[in-house]
Amino acid sequence: MKSYKNLKEEVWDTNRCSGCGACVAVCPVNNLYFVEESPVKFECDECSCILIPTDITTEHPISAEFCKTVVYDVPCGSCYDACPRIKKSSVPKKDGLGNILKAVKAKSLIEIKNAQNGGVVTAILANAFEEGLIDGAIVMIDDKFTLEPTSYLSLSKEDVIKAAGSKYLWKGPILKSLKTAVMEKKLKKLAVVGTPCVINAITQIMASADNDLLKPFKNAIRLKIAIFCFETYDYNKMIKKLKSEGIEPWEIRKMDIESGKLKIKLINGDVVEYKLKDLEDLMRSGCKVCGDFTGLTSDISVGNVGSEEGYSTVLIRNKWGEGFFKRAVYNGYLTYDEDVDLEAVKKLSELKKSRVKNKNKN
Repeated sequence: MKSYKNLKEEVWDTNRCSGCGACVAVCPVNNLYFVEESPVKFECDECSCILIPTDITTEHPISAEFCKTVVYDVPCGSCYDACPRIKKSSVPKKDGLGNILKAVKAKSLIEIKNAQNGGVVTAILANAFEEGLIDGAIVMIDDKFTLEPTSYLSLSKEDVIKAAGSKYLWKGPILKSLKTAVMEKKLKKLAVVGTPCVINAITQIMASADNDLLKPFKNAIRLKIAIFCFETYDYNKMIKKLKSEGIEPWEIRKMDIESGKLKIKLINGDVVEYKLKDLEDLMRSGCKVCGDFTGLTSDISVGNVGSEEGYSTVLIRNKWGEGFFKRAVYNGYLTYDEDVDLEAVKKLSELKKSRVKNKNKN
């Protein structure tokens, strides 16, 4: 019988945890949580602000020591079986850019105030809500003043438009909302939007055939949309760095990773650039073992690499994803063109894979 202790040994203790939160979401007794979601609060004596003890990590979940498998020998293993980074993961291995039915550049035809580039993901989800193809969408939303990101369960077209825009910062798991969506809201047609590690977690859950406790989650997922991702940064570390250089969170309009650089576009029009190699200390440890740039196990992958400003590159991976994309086009939510630079996508994908290979050699 597997438990969180096996997960700890294989993933947490080896710095492989992506922070996706799948294990937290599927635990039936709420035994696991990240420090950011801790039921125990540590208050400062002077101003009652919440403190995080320096001896507790934010790189992976921790246990409330109430795992029924450990305490009572009750069969479970949900957390272990949901993790895509265990030794015997069910996530299929794919080469190159994976399976692609069609690669296009696209942009939204509806107004999306905070769209990252083409607003494609938001347009697909908005159309899906409009048509009743989905009844919920798990996305990330951030506070535009502090840039603090959080998991968000969208329940309408208006919700996904409000949450538009890519997030490069991590401060808690995106799949935190999965339990609410499935176990509380009883949703049956969920879309999940996330980085490749998040999509791999959903793929792992859906591939689980033997764990009955994962079936409600498995049966609720309808669409997986991956966001191109080279790396994700710890929110607290990034904000501290930016403030030390005179940049306040509210001054930032959006972030992009292009040509080996993190480009931060400010509301006054200025652009601040950092070489990715200079930001390694801000990167989450789990990113260093991930070689998937585009989200190989998704139905649709979307990113800005390979298309000009105002467009998004879209990799439609299967007929399921094609159906969602084409319906958005037919209903006037999207327009697209087949002139996309796949070589640029391949170049960054190979760069991410080579980083993992080099790390393993060392």
